[in-house]
Amino acid sequence: MCRFLATACWLTLVVGVSAQTGRGSLTGTVAYGSGLIVSDAPVQAKHKETGAIVRTLSGAGGGFVFADIPAGVYELSIAMPCCAFDPFAGDVTVRPGQATPFDVRLVETLNGQTLGDDPGRNAEMIRRRSTVLSLPVPRMADGKPDLSGVWLVNRDQYPEQPAALPWASGLVKERIENNRKDNPHTRCLPDGFPVPGASSPFITKFVHTPSLLVILFEDVPGFRQVFLDGRGHPADPNPTWMGHSVSRWEGDTLVVDTVGFNDRSWINSYPHTEQLHMIERYRRVDFGHLENRVTFEDPGTFTKPWNMNLTWDLAPQEELIEFVCENNKPEHLVGK
Repeated sequence: MCRFLATACWLTLVVGVSAQTGRGSLTGTVAYGSGLIVSDAPVQAKHKETGAIVRTLSGAGGGFVFADIPAGVYELSIAMPCCAFDPFAGDVTVRPGQATPFDVRLVETLNGQTLGDDPGRNAEMIRRRSTVLSLPVPRMADGKPDLSGVWLVNRDQYPEQPAALPWASGLVKERIENNRKDNPHTRCLPDGFPVPGASSPFITKFVHTPSLLVILFEDVPGFRQVFLDGRGHPADPNPTWMGHSVSRWEGDTLVVDTVGFNDRSWINSYPHTEQLHMIERYRRVDFGHLENRVTFEDPGTFTKPWNMNLTWDLAPQEELIEFVCENNKPEHLVGK
């Protein structure tokens, strides 16, 4: 009997370990609530025990597959480009030796239901009509990459969840629940980093000179200055919406260091303090693509740095248009 119990215990242990170490697969389809399939949706699955992450894009038929992945519980998430669909997140259990089905239905926001107001669809239209030549990365007279051009500002396909302090998490929850009614942009004030965007498709223009990088965008205040002449930050910068930006080169990567922010803008829906420190790493990987790896450090808001990974597309057929906001009038601000 004891031998039987010992054997049974050993088998239970083996089965338990096998369940944890076995492998399976996860398949599904991404669609809108109406049932219309969604291609190129960025699908991410994060193993809740190990933290391991796998990623893919939905195919032309809306399907996605994660084959031969470790068994366990995964958080599956999809964050479509701002702002036509609510982000999706849900848990799914992958069992050893099985193909687990998991279909996703995305919920449209008011932006998605308004013709011409979906940034993702508008960006795809820009890509289709852009003619980007297969050329080497252009360079300045000093041999450094030339970042000049009009760029389609794509959002992070697989956004990282920031580790926010309780006060900041509570404020984000409140902002989401009240439909972000206090967003600075509703009062014609600047919003968003590293490049604000008032309307889709979000584009920006880089004017690169030996001593200054000028970043232009269709929003207020309309520009950022990045000094390339070796200067440092002021000892006591006057807090502003866009901050004070200086830079240095690390090989072919331009590292932009920005401090001196006020605390009135939002990063997505997150607040920040005047301690905010933003570091951007720009690298023109080829003629038609610009990578920007952004890190936000703010000990008053986050418990650790928050990262964004952005890849922008050259849009040579596009040009910025004049942006004027007419909502910032005294009668609109009475009692606010």
